[in-house]
Amino acid sequence: MQSFFRFLYELIGTPQPPADTPVYRQIVFPNIGLLNLGISLALVIIFYYLINRAMGVATFNKLRHWTLFLVLNALLAFIVVVWQAKAQQVTDHSYIYWLATLNAVYGLLFYFLFSVILRKGSTNASTTPF
Repeated sequence: MQSFFRFLYELIGTPQPPADTPVYRQIVFPNIGLLNLGISLALVIIFYYLINRAMGVATFNKLRHWTLFLVLNALLAFIVVVWQAKAQQVTDHSYIYWLATLNAVYGLLFYFLFSVILRKGSTNASTTPF
């Protein structure tokens, strides 16, 4: 799992400063990767299965509502990286914000993929986002 997330997150370059590279590779990358997947999946489940199926909110199934959750997911993915970097006490560097931006982009991708896979189970939003 570490090597998978290392590959994904080192596409923008190796962690900076070099002294913090082991912390990123062993702790930060796996943590933010798993949190990103979990948050993306949770928001998709909330949108499709809680709001648009169990609660039956027939007016919350438009593309703009889906986009709202998509943007919320990206924002949470960005915040998770900054929080994890501070929690692991890595040196404050612009790399943290580049990593956070990359994680937000991955959050958008994960949310979209989970939406395509799980949207059919919704009664009110099975055609959202398409």
